[in-house]
Amino acid sequence: MVTMKDIEQVLSMVRNKGFRVIIRLRNSRNMVVFEREIRALSPEGNYVAWATAFPAPPQQVLDAYGIASIEIYCRSNLIKQVTGWKELVRELQTLNECR
Repeated sequence: MVTMKDIEQVLSMVRNKGFRVIIRLRNSRNMVVFEREIRALSPEGNYVAWATAFPAPPQQVLDAYGIASIEIYCRSNLIKQVTGWKELVRELQTLNECR
């Protein structure tokens, strides 16, 4: 289970290190992206209003839909793909800043 504290921790690391994290969900075509803030992405990769894409806050969405995969980007380059939240936290802790 992902808590709001977990989400705040990851968002802080993403902001501080300059990454972009895209979370693909199992039971939704929409995706969650962590950048400077948490946003929703359409299947085409466009930003959409959170309320349009999902009926609940981020921590509930991640638990309800399930995580299919997580991609970590430095600018537009995919640098790592992981399968779970704990693995994402571990990778973000070990990666240097995005330059």
